[in-house]
Amino acid sequence: MHTATNSNCKPISSRKKTKSNGLFRNTIILLIVAAIVLSLFTLALSWVAIQRDEARNELNASPTRLDAPISEPRLRRQSEVDVNKISIEKQTVEIVHANNQPTPKLVAPAATADKNSNSVIYQPDPNSGKRLLTYKRFGGRLNNQLFQFITALQHAKVMKRTLVVPDEIREVDWTGMFDTELGIWDIDSLNAAYDIDWTTGLSDDFTTPDECLLHWKEGPKLLNGGPKHWEEWDRKCPDVINIAGNTGLLFCERQHQFCGDAEAQKEAYKIYSHWKLSPELMDYIPSKREEFKNKGYDEMAIHSRRAGEGGYDWELCINGNRKTCTQHLDKDVSKQFCDPRTIKGNCAIWMDLDYQIKSKSVLKNNEKDYKFVLASDGTHDWSIDFDGQFVVANNTEWLLAKQKHALEVINSGKSLDSTLAVSSFAKHRLRGQTDLSRLLSTLDALTATLLDLFSLVDSKYLLGGYYSTLSLNACFLRGLDRMYDSNMCWMLMHTDTKHAIPPPMEETAHVGGDERNDIPAALMSDIEHAFVRNKDGQFIAIDRYLIPAEKGKQVIGILGDGYVPITIEKDEKGEESIRADFTCSMGNEVDTPATVVLMKGDQSYDEHYFKRGEKYKTPFSTNGDRFRTLIVLCENLTFDKSLSRHPPLILKSLDGKTAAAGKSDQKELVHCLNPAYGLKDPRWVIEFMEYHRAIGVSHVHVYNVDMHSPEVQHVLQVYRAQDFITRHDWSGKASGEYTTRVTYEHAKWAAQTDCALRSRGMYDYALFSDIDEVVSGSTMKTDADSKYPAGHLGPALDACQEAKTKGGKIGCSFNSNTVTSVYTKLSDEEELAMKDKLILERYGRIEASPHCPANCKCTQGTCQERKFHYGRQKYMADVRDTELQPRPMWTHAIARDYEEMDRVMEILPDALISVRHHQGHWYLNKGLLDSMEEVDAPLSGAVMKTVRESIENASELKEIYAKAKDDAQTKSMLGVEWINTVERAAKYHKSVM
Repeated sequence: MHTATNSNCKPISSRKKTKSNGLFRNTIILLIVAAIVLSLFTLALSWVAIQRDEARNELNASPTRLDAPISEPRLRRQSEVDVNKISIEKQTVEIVHANNQPTPKLVAPAATADKNSNSVIYQPDPNSGKRLLTYKRFGGRLNNQLFQFITALQHAKVMKRTLVVPDEIREVDWTGMFDTELGIWDIDSLNAAYDIDWTTGLSDDFTTPDECLLHWKEGPKLLNGGPKHWEEWDRKCPDVINIAGNTGLLFCERQHQFCGDAEAQKEAYKIYSHWKLSPELMDYIPSKREEFKNKGYDEMAIHSRRAGEGGYDWELCINGNRKTCTQHLDKDVSKQFCDPRTIKGNCAIWMDLDYQIKSKSVLKNNEKDYKFVLASDGTHDWSIDFDGQFVVANNTEWLLAKQKHALEVINSGKSLDSTLAVSSFAKHRLRGQTDLSRLLSTLDALTATLLDLFSLVDSKYLLGGYYSTLSLNACFLRGLDRMYDSNMCWMLMHTDTKHAIPPPMEETAHVGGDERNDIPAALMSDIEHAFVRNKDGQFIAIDRYLIPAEKGKQVIGILGDGYVPITIEKDEKGEESIRADFTCSMGNEVDTPATVVLMKGDQSYDEHYFKRGEKYKTPFSTNGDRFRTLIVLCENLTFDKSLSRHPPLILKSLDGKTAAAGKSDQKELVHCLNPAYGLKDPRWVIEFMEYHRAIGVSHVHVYNVDMHSPEVQHVLQVYRAQDFITRHDWSGKASGEYTTRVTYEHAKWAAQTDCALRSRGMYDYALFSDIDEVVSGSTMKTDADSKYPAGHLGPALDACQEAKTKGGKIGCSFNSNTVTSVYTKLSDEEELAMKDKLILERYGRIEASPHCPANCKCTQGTCQERKFHYGRQKYMADVRDTELQPRPMWTHAIARDYEEMDRVMEILPDALISVRHHQGHWYLNKGLLDSMEEVDAPLSGAVMKTVRESIENASELKEIYAKAKDDAQTKSMLGVEWINTVERAAKYHKSVM
């Protein structure tokens, strides 16, 4: 007697061997077997369907957010490595029609593992060793770091090993992934899906045997080798393999393509679906902000940097774009998509926006109809061309919240390095610190780039750069099913075919036809700067200019700082001359002569350029009168106006490259405001701008060193919209740390010179001063017939022009008077009397006589010498006369050479013009505030009335000002933000009451 069993049913009881019972039994058995077969078949079909859906989700899901590129050190991409070619199968594409708009869609194959697939064939012994895989960081910017992480994790997944993530030691390595307490990433999904070791790589004891460190030629071959090759490496290196990476990114076959067969490449695609930003950081991409919702900004996102990834290196960008495009496209197709205009235009999309869009469904009738999110990686402000049409992600509030959290950590008695930091880089930056200041600029750059990246991911249509890993990562994060909703994602995403499959030609725009060369107008921006360093870092080219010169000519010039090869010679009379030991080249014009113009000092050129300032350990200009801010004139190069985009300008020697410049509207007086940083109170900025506009300033150039408060940023945007200011990115992020608070002085000389060059031939005079300095106009009495109102700068400008006409003067200087009343702490009664006053009206008392040696020079017992830097003088220079040779501009006069300045500059009296310096720490630090004499010197009442009316009539500014004033009253901080007031004697309170 037998018992039939099955996993899905109970045992069948024994039956008598009668004919009827046998028939009954056989019938039951047949029915049960049929049910079992049917059940198994149904389960199998269900399992296949589930696997197919999961595969589609993994391959096609529009991924959540992740990390983006570090914007700080602007390092070029490393040279590409030699790779083995691989053959891959053809992918299938179907055309899906939706809303009468055909869109190519990739059909993902079912995820059932083929018995011949590498993942099935390769079955290593999990107990054969530690089975780790790691890599070396190669020092690229953030998106390169992230792409390198993805490729390493792909290798680990395919080779069935655990990825050991190497420590982040240098600033260029930092992605913030280790430092989880900073709240940048959400790595839970990554950890759940993959074997990742985040701790072993932090130890110095973790090493790789030399034979297990792949040579740069071996890296790209690893995944392409297949199971037998992997088994060889398993026998050779059972514990750890280091796939190197320190020589560049692991590309295979062509630029921006993963290694391995189609299965291996799809593993890399899957990783992107687990890449996520922290929810708190994600809240700052524009699509999550209430103020931007339902306004059309989600239609398109644009990634645009100036001329590519490193600043103004046009050759790098254009050559990289061409290489990427032609590698991924079949020869016939590449003629249509890789034409010169598209390649060059892709390096500066904002100059060629309409043309760069390759999908008919996205095109607008008018360029001004576009709405978009801008991801500029911190390098360009589009408001000059697309004012009000775009939004950008802003990490300011997030950074402020992190600073607040750091303060809470300190107040709790914990250290920042042990609480917030894990990586070596973060620990080093935060060790012994009481705030995030030493990490803040890097944290700013990191999160700004990440928000840029995920802004690109979130948009309906992506307009990206062919040669950018930021755009590349955005494409992979968007997923396969959205790759045709872009000008370039489809070009880079083809796992199963040798060449990319282009969208249907009938749906494309600006594709095909002849290879047009009608590139848009050459880039001449007045906002961003090149900041390109030479190879040894000893020289930085700040910008390239087309400088108006005598007789209507234009000269190509470069503003730079640092060491260039020059020879300084003296003739028999002791006169110095400067010879440039390098040449200028541009396009077909090669090795033309260069002229170097140095800043003049009170000593020889040789002394100021080569010998001064050695203690500062920097190749650039410094305090102590090291003058290395310079202008290079390439007078023999010709600027061909018929060309709409120009080749790179090359200084040929040990020096580097630089690029283009901008121009401004023609006005009478331009204010070159020295670099500003960390402004918090928008009231001062509003009053400063309105005051100077009221006294005759027509335009202000603002050089922003670092982050201002959101309110100040808002105010600057308002004035930009009015075309009253031009904002310059003067940040350490933009300049590769050339411009910082620490390097303020030499950055000031460069900013002043940049402003003078941009204003040349377009204004009459350029005025130079700081944000804490208010220029006071004429105090002379006026009548009804007066040309100018009281307090206006017109009389000073006229006097300066007269000095030029009669005496050949090229500029005018004027005294600086310290507004010592900023230090007077007011009583509650006095504050009540001041409640309706402007900040500028609070401070009507200044020093009665200058304090020496801080603000004058004493000679033989007489303390009246205030010439130039002895009196902290500021000046205005003639920028209308294009026959004057352009020159670097000093702080207190055009140059430090006082003998020359006595000849070429006029000193104007206080009755015409002076500077009111809202500072005076030399009085405070020396305990002199209660022994000095002050005099009443209020600003013009007529001007103050104009300022008040201007604020009242500008609704947006009025609202910002009122809120800031309420906040200041709450915090009892109604004065200027950079001064801490002190108790002073009654005589210093006279003007208040």
